Amino acid sequence: MRSKRYYLLMVVIALLLGMAGCFNISAKSHENSVSREHAQIFLYGEKHGVDKILKREFEIWHDHYHKDGMRHLFLELPYYTAEFLNIWMEEDNDDILDAVYVDLEGTASHVPALKDFYKQIKAQCPETVFHGTDVGHQFFSTGERFLEYLEKNNLQDSNHYLIAVEVMEQGQTFYETSDDVYRENKMTENFIREFDLLDGEKIMGIYGASHTGLDELDYTRQVPCMANQLKKHYGDIIYSENLSAWKWWWQK
Repeated sequence: MRSKRYYLLMVVIALLLGMAGCFNISAKSHENSVSREHAQIFLYGEKHGVDKILKREFEIWHDHYHKDGMRHLFLELPYYTAEFLNIWMEEDNDDILDAVYVDLEGTASHVPALKDFYKQIKAQCPETVFHGTDVGHQFFSTGERFLEYLEKNNLQDSNHYLIAVEVMEQGQTFYETSDDVYRENKMTENFIREFDLLDGEKIMGIYGASHTGLDELDYTRQVPCMANQLKKHYGDIIYSENLSAWKWWWQK
């Protein structure tokens, strides 16, 4: 009799533990859904230049654009590259896009799928506004050409010009020092500058996955990564998802 009672007691305890576990899972799921519901910054981590990830990123942006009314897309690009893309969005040809793509030669992003990504956005999400928040990569090509464009249009005294020069200097410093901590911190500062100008609008951002972990360190493991720093700055308004961790992108 005693062993039977003991057995029944163990069954009851197991059932209670199982129910508690289910409750915890439900609570965590609820917390995640609330976080996503109230997020204003939606970050998606990627592995650069992967066709399937680029296709998925377009699908996600398409949904945010048409279902959530988002218009601002933040990218791991220098300020002036994103501004060139914004000009291209208003043009009836692809000259600017082609030039930007050529400048990316030698990088992981120099893949045909990247041009398709931008062309799909132009065709299906035409009010998209790009924001580049990285340091000044291609400062000697895209950057210089952007300054020439501004000068040609008598905009050398504009805020666009000042920011472009500042970001080009960031790029020069980064390539002279190879200081990844400097880059991570500048990416965060540039993001904050762009986001604060939007007065609380919801935005989506696409960055390398090493920059998007909300509780992660940077590539060097010395400082909090960009998303971690943004979380500390803005609080609980950031949703982050690592697309490069999904198995589907490398499966045939």
